[in-house]
Amino acid sequence: MNDVIVDTKFVMNKIGKPGWVFVDVRFAEDFRKGHIPGAVGLPAWISKLFAEDTKRQATVIPRIEQTLGEMGIGNDSHVIVYGAPANVHWNAVLFWILEAGGCNSARRKGTVRYYDGGVERWRAEGGTLDQRSPLAKPAKFKAAGAKRGAKIDEVLRTIAGRSRAIIIDTRTPDEYGGTDVRSLRGGHIPRAVNIDFMKNFDPATFRMHPLDQLGDLYKTVPQARRVITYCQTGQRAAYTYLVLRALGYEDVAIYHDGWRVYGSDLKLPVENETWYDFTKIAVMMNTVNKMQEKMK
Repeated sequence: MNDVIVDTKFVMNKIGKPGWVFVDVRFAEDFRKGHIPGAVGLPAWISKLFAEDTKRQATVIPRIEQTLGEMGIGNDSHVIVYGAPANVHWNAVLFWILEAGGCNSARRKGTVRYYDGGVERWRAEGGTLDQRSPLAKPAKFKAAGAKRGAKIDEVLRTIAGRSRAIIIDTRTPDEYGGTDVRSLRGGHIPRAVNIDFMKNFDPATFRMHPLDQLGDLYKTVPQARRVITYCQTGQRAAYTYLVLRALGYEDVAIYHDGWRVYGSDLKLPVENETWYDFTKIAVMMNTVNKMQEKMK
């Protein structure tokens, strides 16, 4: 356990304590079947936030602020986030959102922590579940504007060597190398180093690897430098962001646009550049059309 990752004993000690809010980021149906006592469910649209059109980010912030307030999260709240272990690509999104809003910073008293293992670990270590939906006491949350997001201008400065930031590509080696193309182009942002987000956790249990082991994984990334993570949409990047914060990295941000935007902007430089094969789509559509004709 550290200031970011907490254990079962820590969570148990905070149940019912004023100022503490537990947020369950699982699907609503899973939340209704049983959750950590006192936990509130996270609206699905926030968990899927990174799949939204990035052009809508500015309009989304007020909606996030309102929703967090309705969940009982205020500027001084202490939040513990947990989710379904297998959904590691979603579980860290809210952690990043709250840090981007100022939690765990000198800007406000509010904090956010992550409980790894979800209700499965909770039950295995003696915790009980509750099926009641608590009535959250409305609070006021106002984002403080922490520098936890990176825009394209900062990415381009880093590519040009005018910024000392380090860019980590959290996608698979095939995506990084351009053989798995998920945008108009395959490849990666120049100067980016590839550390697949799946190296952060045990693939059998989906639990985060011990921090000393993760420290070895990121030993070539200096803690004194700003670190920018990215993936396709930002979900995998959010988990690596969480890991880096747990390791003690202070200046970490996510390039939210991700490869879905970067790889499709033909003005931007790409290493290992490949192109999406539209002929495969044409062949597939032709096959579908033939099948439909036979079914008539």
